[in-house]
Amino acid sequence: MSRAALTPSNFDRTISAPGKSPRIIWTLPAIGRRIGTSPDFVRNTLVNVDGSPIREIGGRFYCFEEDLLEFMRSERNKPA
Repeated sequence: MSRAALTPSNFDRTISAPGKSPRIIWTLPAIGRRIGTSPDFVRNTLVNVDGSPIREIGGRFYCFEEDLLEFMRSERNKPA
């Protein structure tokens, strides 16, 4: 019996439940923790990148987790 390799996208597909509400990540530290960076990097860099999924409302930063991960995986964010 052979198994498919466990890749990040296979893992995401496996644990994602259809019809589940999108998860909102609030605050710069929480966003940074989710992608393994500092709150300063999120505030000073990611917020200013064209197409960034990170938004601000009432002085608080937030993003939808799915949009953030898709943005980080996109081709334009990969090193040249």
